[in-house]
Amino acid sequence: MTALPRFIALGLLAPALGTTAGIRPASAAVPDPSLPSLVIPLATMPIEPLPVPLPDPVRAMIDAALASGERKDIETVVSLAKATNPKSVGEIDAILAAWQAQHESKPEPDPIRQMLAAAMASRKDSDVEAVGALAKKTNPDRIADIDAMLTGYRARRTAEKQAEADAARAKLAAAKFWQNWKGEGQIGASQSGGNTKSAGLSVGLALNRKGIDWDQRFRAQADYQRTNGSTSIERYLVEYEPQIKVGERAFAYGLGRWERDRVLGFGNRWNASAGMGYKVIAGKAMTLNLKAGPAWRETGYLPGRGQSESELTGLAGLDFGWNLSPTLRLTQTASTIVGEHNTVTSSLTALNAKLIGGLSARFSYSADIDTRPPPGIETVDTLTRFTLVYGF
Repeated sequence: MTALPRFIALGLLAPALGTTAGIRPASAAVPDPSLPSLVIPLATMPIEPLPVPLPDPVRAMIDAALASGERKDIETVVSLAKATNPKSVGEIDAILAAWQAQHESKPEPDPIRQMLAAAMASRKDSDVEAVGALAKKTNPDRIADIDAMLTGYRARRTAEKQAEADAARAKLAAAKFWQNWKGEGQIGASQSGGNTKSAGLSVGLALNRKGIDWDQRFRAQADYQRTNGSTSIERYLVEYEPQIKVGERAFAYGLGRWERDRVLGFGNRWNASAGMGYKVIAGKAMTLNLKAGPAWRETGYLPGRGQSESELTGLAGLDFGWNLSPTLRLTQTASTIVGEHNTVTSSLTALNAKLIGGLSARFSYSADIDTRPPPGIETVDTLTRFTLVYGF
């Protein structure tokens, strides 16, 4: 040291060392007038304590409090950490500021919005309306906000449904005649032995196609049974019915039907009809269609059962369907043809129970009533079937 005398250098360092050690020297409080004016400010200037790294146990204690998210716990732990670690206050403040920036900037979750959003995600309109009504009832101060959410959802769903309907309509318009057919096939069999030996088979096929303006249905049924060596049931039916929409619920129909029932005495019976129909009930769970119109019938009887005949008649019919549950459906199809010589009524009632996939079990009961049957034939003829049905 050549710039200052040795004793002056020692005088400068001593107060600094004392201050670092936490001892306030007297020279720091009352400057010595004997020292040069340049030295006095250096000797009296306070020296800031150097920051000390936060001990790991204290940091772990702070991290645990922050992880809990409890504000009282956080405040208590931070205050204690600052009191016991005054030289690490800056680091503690930095940790707290980082946590606040990460967590307190996020808005608090809105349970009403979350509940409505979950219902809207299901795309079930009835559930959304029910949840919205409950939310408005329990939160009257939020009615305006809830109504705004419901209005937005309804608008989106209307647009989605319109887009889906337009896409389906375009697909139907571009489909060929043999495309977009849906249907089902059924089969049943019976066998008995002992005093009465019988074996029977029942098979059926039903197809339907929905178009933009045209709907088409096709049905074929065959039942055959032999009892004690003779034919006891031999019945065949083929039917085709197109329908064209003429209004929101009204439609025009055409019907062609061929039947054979050797037990009832006729080898061929043809029916052709055209007329108007109306969809009385057109819901998702229940449908009811009524139709009526003029018809033409020609019956060819077997030898010895009567003379063949043809005549102008009138037809009235109904188609009914009811989804009793997601797995149970009841259907009823009936028609009555009124002629000059007789009236023939055919009815088919069926109960379908879904088993697995497209497979279901069916119990059906059919009845044919002829007011003037051939000689030796009962007026009412019934048939009960238990069949397995596969939809495709």
